Amino acid sequence: MNGPLCDTWLEGGHSSADRLTQQSHPTRYESPGLEYGTCFCSRGCEQSEEINVYIVGKHDAISNGEVRHLITRALLEAVSTEDLSVRILRGGYSDALVALCASSELSPVVLKFGPMEKIEAEHRNRLAYMGEDAWLEEHGLNELFAPVEIEIEHRKVEWSMIAYRYRGGGSFEELKHFNDFEGFIGSYLWSSDRDAAPSDNTVSECFRAMAFTLGADRGITQGGPLQSLAEYVPSVDWEEGVSAVIRTAAAFCPDLNELNGLREWWDENLNGVLFAPVHDRRRLHGDARFANVLVDDVRSEVHLIDFGSGRLGHVFEDFARFELDLLFKSVPKVNGSQEVDRAQLVTAVNFVLRDEVNLGNEELSSRSLKCLRLWRNAMCRSFPQLKHSGGLMMYRWFLLGECLKRTTWVNIDTAVLIFTICALRQYLSDGALDSTWISNAPQSLASQLQCRAAYVPTRGSERLVNNMRNDAKKGALSDHDRRKSAVRLLAETGQSYLSPRGVFSNEVRDVLRDGGRLQVVILNPLLTEYLGLSACYGGSGEDGYQANELLERKTQESIRGYQILEAEFGTAVELRLARFGLAQTILLTSGSSFLEPYFRYARIERERLLFDSFELELEGTGTHSRSLLEETFSFHWAHSDTCVPVKNTKGKHGK
Repeated sequence: MNGPLCDTWLEGGHSSADRLTQQSHPTRYESPGLEYGTCFCSRGCEQSEEINVYIVGKHDAISNGEVRHLITRALLEAVSTEDLSVRILRGGYSDALVALCASSELSPVVLKFGPMEKIEAEHRNRLAYMGEDAWLEEHGLNELFAPVEIEIEHRKVEWSMIAYRYRGGGSFEELKHFNDFEGFIGSYLWSSDRDAAPSDNTVSECFRAMAFTLGADRGITQGGPLQSLAEYVPSVDWEEGVSAVIRTAAAFCPDLNELNGLREWWDENLNGVLFAPVHDRRRLHGDARFANVLVDDVRSEVHLIDFGSGRLGHVFEDFARFELDLLFKSVPKVNGSQEVDRAQLVTAVNFVLRDEVNLGNEELSSRSLKCLRLWRNAMCRSFPQLKHSGGLMMYRWFLLGECLKRTTWVNIDTAVLIFTICALRQYLSDGALDSTWISNAPQSLASQLQCRAAYVPTRGSERLVNNMRNDAKKGALSDHDRRKSAVRLLAETGQSYLSPRGVFSNEVRDVLRDGGRLQVVILNPLLTEYLGLSACYGGSGEDGYQANELLERKTQESIRGYQILEAEFGTAVELRLARFGLAQTILLTSGSSFLEPYFRYARIERERLLFDSFELELEGTGTHSRSLLEETFSFHWAHSDTCVPVKNTKGKHGK
């Protein structure tokens, strides 16, 4: 089950725990997503009484009628009840149904339905891994329930069911103490309320509980026959997408030499270790990701769920999957965005690849690094063989193998994964790291900048490329969400936006007409910088201290256009004059950012060609580049003056 079973569900002021454990007859709700139904056993349910089933939520592929049929058939063998409350949860493998169920006679229990063979495997693996659950056994829910025929997308299939004890609060107040491991660690790392966040001791104890759960003696065999390293490290499905991802990354980042010949290097070096340093074979959970670990931070307890991937193998496999989740989810993002801070990634990877198994003992101010050390210490206590000669190097092979597996996963940060693969190969090859495992290739930088398009004209294509970038800007202005922020413009004259005959005049008026706002900062015609720009136009007078007429005309058109807009839309439009020189045009809408740097060249040529520099279109939110552009605009907005029309600037500047 991917995701916590203890999410806080609020409807009408009640949590799911409150709803599912209430003793009185449930209210019939008419809200969307909540269906009321009665099972009359028309499909063979062997019971004489009606069962009222209250279902919250909806499955993507299964009708609520089939959900009702599955749940009543499963629970009638264990309990006798008249009213049943059901909340469909997210999670599980593709198409699986996970539901939280309760009634006046049944404490909350999580039921997982899926294809018979998958549920049977999960049941066997859980039994082998965790043994019998006393609570489930007491309530008659410990067995695998016989398959039930249902219809999915017009197909008849047989599904079975496995029950999990509910791990969550019995009230709204208690729910906040339950989370999956990602939410638990996220609270420790990023919460601004340190009193509400887990303490170092709680995190350490939960890591200890996790390490000892994964490292528990389950059919373990040690000191067996000597085997090669390749016999222990899980195989990589190179032909199932891994090779394709690596080839694409190598083309995208040609400066990452570690990606070249990676498969050949892997096979040669892995098979070259004839005797693995640490022998181990035991029952594994098989998918020890954060999403499959539930945490009670009051009792410092962890509970594993989803045993569908259980198998025999080396304990390093479970450890590596959990540690990589910890590594990737604890690296800080840039300015609260979803973009990983590269400098912090370098620090974290270098820290994990230290030669000290326990990752040192110096004082750490970074909670991210502290988490990694707490986990590694817990892992060493759970499995002391990690400290054996060659044990740490062997463990790094499992980390690399896990990284390679993840290249075909969805919803991952591929760049971070590729960089970590390069670091691990570099370390396994040379026993040390240098800076070359982070790419500085133009393609990689474009990806990190979240660059959507680069408008770069060549001779003869200026008009075409200019039309393309203008169309992109018109689209960005038309799509602007007026509720999020004002359209912000930093420009030399702003004539294309403010003048009634400007290219973007109609789009600007539409933004204002729809209730949006426009903030513009342009170059002050009284600045010396304005004369420098005039010199680029080739007409600043003999002494170089007069404004160019063409430049002045564009500025005056902008100011007159602003006055027209102000008369119609009031304070929704603002124009200010910069106190300092401008280095670029910046346009910020809710969905896009545009950046055109300024160069000192013959601007009169630009009037003929329309466009002879270049411009970048970037993502509109949540990136480092966006933050830089917003800060630049904010600086000039704060250091600018209210616009006062200037009729003639000639002769205003002295030498």
